[in-house]
Amino acid sequence: MPALAQQPGPMMQPPPDHWTTFDSLTQAVSITDAQKPDVQKHYDALNAVMKKAADERRAMREQMMGGGGPPSPEQMQARREKMQAMQAELDGHYTAIRDVLTPEQQAKFDALPKPRVGMGPGMGRPPGE
Repeated sequence: MPALAQQPGPMMQPPPDHWTTFDSLTQAVSITDAQKPDVQKHYDALNAVMKKAADERRAMREQMMGGGGPPSPEQMQARREKMQAMQAELDGHYTAIRDVLTPEQQAKFDALPKPRVGMGPGMGRPPGE
């Protein structure tokens, strides 16, 4: 998060099921009051997807830890497809936020870490990403 670290003032850390805090995003990208309603709408939707993905990962861990053992290849494929669909939804909200911004703000926005629903290959991203 180099772009956020360079900003003055206290920075609030997001919960693990969020991409970043709205205040941090607003400050890092210099979002105007006029842009806030549109950005907030997509920010909230993006974080709802992040929460849904975190809940899915938690359920998978609980299944494995609760004696259910590792998921079958079919279960893993179903989860992978679900995570990929969530990533596509998340990417749509990310793009919608970006589209509200000016070119100068877009450059700052692009410097932020891009939100991801998965933690690695097989959890929403293809191998090699």
